[in-house]
Amino acid sequence: MSEPVLGIDLGTTNSVVAIADDQAIHVLPDEDGYRLIPSVVSFHPNGDVIVGRSARDRRLLDAPNTVYSVKRLIGRPFQSEEVRRARSRFAFELTESHSGGVLVAARSESYTLSEISAFVLREVRRVAEARLGESCTKAVITVPANFNELQRSATKAAGRVAGLDVLRILNEPTAAALAYGYGRGSRERIAVFDLGGGTFDVTILELAGEVFEVLATAGDTYLGGDDIDSLVAEQMAEAFLAHHRYDPRNDRQAYERLRAAAEWAKCQLTNEPEVQLRVEELAYGPGGVSLDLTFGLTRQALEAMATPLLARAFDVCEEAMRVAGVRPTQLDNVILVGGSTRMPLVHRLVEEYFGKTPLADIDPDVVVAQGAAIQGKALATSRAKSRLGKVALRRAEIAQPRISIEEVSTGLAQDPRSAASDKPSKRPPPPPPRAATARPAPPPPPPVATMAKPSGQQLGLPPPLPEAPPLEPIRPSPAFAVGTPSLDMPGFDLPSPEPSADPGLDFGAFDFGAPPAPPTDFEPLTFDAPPAPLTAPEPVVYDVPSEPVAPPLLLDVTPLSLGLETVAGYCEHIIKRNSAIPTEQVRIFSTGMDDQSEVVVRVCQGESRRLEENQLLGEVQLTDLPPGARGSAQIEVTFMLDADGTLSVRAMDLKSGRQQSIRIQLVGGVDESGFEEMQARLEAKFAAPPGA
Repeated sequence: MSEPVLGIDLGTTNSVVAIADDQAIHVLPDEDGYRLIPSVVSFHPNGDVIVGRSARDRRLLDAPNTVYSVKRLIGRPFQSEEVRRARSRFAFELTESHSGGVLVAARSESYTLSEISAFVLREVRRVAEARLGESCTKAVITVPANFNELQRSATKAAGRVAGLDVLRILNEPTAAALAYGYGRGSRERIAVFDLGGGTFDVTILELAGEVFEVLATAGDTYLGGDDIDSLVAEQMAEAFLAHHRYDPRNDRQAYERLRAAAEWAKCQLTNEPEVQLRVEELAYGPGGVSLDLTFGLTRQALEAMATPLLARAFDVCEEAMRVAGVRPTQLDNVILVGGSTRMPLVHRLVEEYFGKTPLADIDPDVVVAQGAAIQGKALATSRAKSRLGKVALRRAEIAQPRISIEEVSTGLAQDPRSAASDKPSKRPPPPPPRAATARPAPPPPPPVATMAKPSGQQLGLPPPLPEAPPLEPIRPSPAFAVGTPSLDMPGFDLPSPEPSADPGLDFGAFDFGAPPAPPTDFEPLTFDAPPAPLTAPEPVVYDVPSEPVAPPLLLDVTPLSLGLETVAGYCEHIIKRNSAIPTEQVRIFSTGMDDQSEVVVRVCQGESRRLEENQLLGEVQLTDLPPGARGSAQIEVTFMLDADGTLSVRAMDLKSGRQQSIRIQLVGGVDESGFEEMQARLEAKFAAPPGA
């Protein structure tokens, strides 16, 4: 039996792993039966690297050394706007690497974001190997459809550092469509609306039997549930500032507590009309007097905050519809993917925009990993490899234009085949989604969230008016243990944290405040009556068709245009957005000065004609050119985009016939020695005994 190929959904908030065999598609749970693995890494003072649920809980205790949501930043240059915003928001420290990328500083060490993701992938791999009882070194890893070249390469690098042979980088919406349509044999046109914790994508696909053809894709790699959490946390911080004249945003640990409470409130409002929160000892005033926060939130208020943010998602939908040449009402089905789509507001807005009820029988948390597992199974068979190879050859056989650099620099060269994909639709755009209407709150009192502090202190939220009597803590329900510092939330299928095996720290009790001196001992939490125990969910198994079906054939597209710098800071697009992949394009360059010995070509990704407005990927250097007059050297440069969306370059001197293959030196990329160093450090971290 061949080695299984893991399907891994490496998410912003949680990661999921699945495999497919001849009988079923299995979503693999951990040893406690939970299938969602938090994408959080915490660096303990004793040198341990903690990953998963225990690390997520340590975020409330040790925020500067607990790293989360790095998927939003992976592959981004340090000087980008997104990283600048993250530096002001995250409690952990971000610094610049020598190659222009982003480093995380924790416990006097620095880690690349690929290395942080590798820690998560290493834990995912461990869960799979423990469940299957065999070694797992091959994987298909999913990424947002709108990830650029830097982000895809950084994700692939993370898999390599984690000891995985990444057979394919697969777009998340394509994976979800594969899980939805595999074995159905239907012919339909669908939209995948993928709103996760940190990113948003929408993809339009045509399904015909086992052929899955992407018509168009668009996205926003900085839009997700994290942004809604931040809106709520900002409201809570403003309320605290108005009442106590102290801004908790100046204390990163205190602000992390607000973000955690905001996330819980958001998820609770999926099923409840309103919640009230009480946060005690959020800060300390003169004489060590504790300062508490009282805050109430209704679903109506949450939706009023979130609606302008979610409007950005439907702007992206309009863009995808224009490129695909269809209208929302022309689609047969809409699939919701990502935990943030559980919000009732999202359901309503999607239904209003597309004119149909989105499918509700698909688990948005695991469907992407399920699709990745199907693709992994296909890649493990020779028949699937043969079919995919034939597609690559057919696409590579398309005649490529040969355009000189002089024509490119004047802006006269256009690719008539790819330009058609950017032609605007003549159909009028649909009206924007209507604002969500408020629902009246039912008479029962709202739930109260409480989180525990050491020595019997509590974190919770009293009613908003100071003169009102404080709300007493309630006995936690089986769905959410409100007396524990857990980020698990009803409706999101997150487990309650298990007790830590670390002898030096009890994860059952945390210090959520900011006292003058940190406590050295933590007392266990107590309740008037013990809460009902949580039961781990049963492992999820998806049946495959009883009759044999052909391996899926995926026809994907590139989400962003690839271009190069010409003259005066202008950019010429070589591979247009939404071009079918794999593909390649050829351009001919010539020297601009006499006796020029090298040419440096700057490569970018984006839709603007100005280089500075696009994402600079890196530089291609062509050296050792023979001396000659200006324009005498003719250099043919071929851009090749593989099925992963990964770019490589081949250059050939047309005079001598000498050919040189070049891999672009990406901004923030890691060289071979850097890979070896990261792999050695990861193995050392996980091989060391606890506390070593």
